[in-house]
Amino acid sequence: MSRKITTNEHKKIVGERIRQARQMAGFNTIASLTECFPDWSERRLGNYENGTSLPNPLDILRISKETKTSPCWITFGIGSIRSSDRDLQAIRYQNFSHLYEKMNKSEQLELRKAIKLKPKEVNHHLDNPYFKITETMCYKIERHLKKSKGWMEQQHVEMDGLCDFFPEDVKELLSIYSNLDSDARAMLLDISRTVKTYKKKD
Repeated sequence: MSRKITTNEHKKIVGERIRQARQMAGFNTIASLTECFPDWSERRLGNYENGTSLPNPLDILRISKETKTSPCWITFGIGSIRSSDRDLQAIRYQNFSHLYEKMNKSEQLELRKAIKLKPKEVNHHLDNPYFKITETMCYKIERHLKKSKGWMEQQHVEMDGLCDFFPEDVKELLSIYSNLDSDARAMLLDISRTVKTYKKKD
């Protein structure tokens, strides 16, 4: 059974996604993004990123607008990372960073051998979301981890830290939803609303 997420854990997970959004948008420092918000201090954005405080929905909208990321992804970790289109580099980065950071040292060593990268090169990838993760690198990761071809280019909501605290059935639903295209998502939501309406009539 999944345990309940604490407020502090929730803040840190959302803060990590805000940091990723900032870096993917090319804002290398907190100060550079804060310039887009004249009424904000660096400390305010810094507190959001390090998980000291949780941004309200309007602040998340402002961050998502400037970083061109989806507010739904920042808040819940589901849906496309980019508001407009699937950004393969962003998805590859998210998958690689989650995979690597959850591995123990021995597993990290084996993965580095498989993709033929030194620790410094791996850290460069982790620190720079726009440092290209190539198709060849993706293929080597998929092969090493026995994942299906194209796995690295699919968004996996179950790899987001917040998902660890959800019940198994909710995780499954989120995973299904996050891997559907927009038409299929609309269909799933329609089915859910129908079930909800039907349940009310009982």
